[in-house]
Amino acid sequence: MAQSRPLLIPWLRTKLDSGNYPGVNWTNPERTEFCIPWKHALRQDSTNTDVLIFKAWAEVTGNGRAQGDASVWKRNFRSALRAKGFKMIADNKNDAANPHKVFRWPDESRSGGEGYTIWSIVVPDFEGCIYLPEDSLFSNDAAPKQDILEECLKGLNIGPETEGMAGFEPPPEQQQLQNQVVIGGHVLRGQQQYPVPFEGAVGEAGLPEQPAHPMEGAVGGACSDHAEQFLHTMSQTNDGDHFKTQFKVIVYYRGVKVSEQLVENESGVRIVYRPELRGPVLDQESGLSLISLPTPGDMHDKTQANLTHRILDRLDGLDVGVSGHVVYGQRHGDSKVFWSMSKFDQSKQPQEVSKLQPQTLFLFREFIQGVLDFISGKDSPPCSLFFCLGEKWPDPDNRPWVKKLITVEVVLTSMELLKNLAVANGASSLQSVDLQMSLEEMMEMC
Repeated sequence: MAQSRPLLIPWLRTKLDSGNYPGVNWTNPERTEFCIPWKHALRQDSTNTDVLIFKAWAEVTGNGRAQGDASVWKRNFRSALRAKGFKMIADNKNDAANPHKVFRWPDESRSGGEGYTIWSIVVPDFEGCIYLPEDSLFSNDAAPKQDILEECLKGLNIGPETEGMAGFEPPPEQQQLQNQVVIGGHVLRGQQQYPVPFEGAVGEAGLPEQPAHPMEGAVGGACSDHAEQFLHTMSQTNDGDHFKTQFKVIVYYRGVKVSEQLVENESGVRIVYRPELRGPVLDQESGLSLISLPTPGDMHDKTQANLTHRILDRLDGLDVGVSGHVVYGQRHGDSKVFWSMSKFDQSKQPQEVSKLQPQTLFLFREFIQGVLDFISGKDSPPCSLFFCLGEKWPDPDNRPWVKKLITVEVVLTSMELLKNLAVANGASSLQSVDLQMSLEEMMEMC
């Protein structure tokens, strides 16, 4: 009769208490933090005892055998820790004398007493959204002039979605989902209700900065110098539980740049239309920084100004934030918002930003994969998200980005820095075994 698979938490506690695994031990009297040896297999002093705990878990779960691949054992063990809510609090795998990692035991109240933590990302359904018909945007006596901007109306997506829905309530299962929004392994505040700024989010020091000069020996020097610099910079963007970045918000009105603001709040930004705002202002309820789109009042083309105003007046906000290792988005109000990772996107498949709940837009692990692809000779990874307000994007008819009334580029500054470092020095400068393995390991932890 097949033996049942053990639960990780009681199994690991037994192993830690036993003292039978070299280097696997508690690190504090409360027994809430513990150490696991984490030696790279390519090190000259690597031995079979370094992987005993990984091998033991592989054997009892059926994910490995005595003759299996130690790297697979380690990866499966690490995935199991992460799935059950263990948090890495110290990464000393590069320590010359004692390579190891320190983890914190999960909160028993979250694990339900049996080591299970629920991680979920809710993807909303947009079928119930209501569009305001084009001919209802204007009364007969206020119809705009027939000119080139009339074409903009074909893709205009503005609609009072509460109209005709008085007394409507989502079904119970949908209400339950709305109360359990989890992005990047973290419940969003105010969904509770909204994004949670992690500790020290606003104006947090420690984000990577562009070096004023190349590292010593980098010019014409060894590739390892560039790789080491890149890895060091990337490690500063990731504290184990969270991807750290600031946000550069660039606004365009029909292809013309009208504003650029830097938001230093690592939790994210809510883009609104409140001309009285003068620079970013922290919203205490959501934890996001509010910034305003500029007024279109100075536009020479009055029709363009009129249409732009109609979109802005129906926009209550566009959220772009970070939770864990996930970049998420949500829009508020009746002006629909669409997005893509490129302003040259010709897929003809519009992507709408959800109004119902925060949705995943981009994963940090996708950027790391993009770096690995770049090292292999492919294009450099994206570092910006492109939003189109009131009109579909990517455009179903392939109308260009610069023809849209209101577009917003949100640059993730940490990714921008890493991308610039990679491109400036070239893919060959990053061809390092240590860098590649570190990036792959970082992907698995995200």
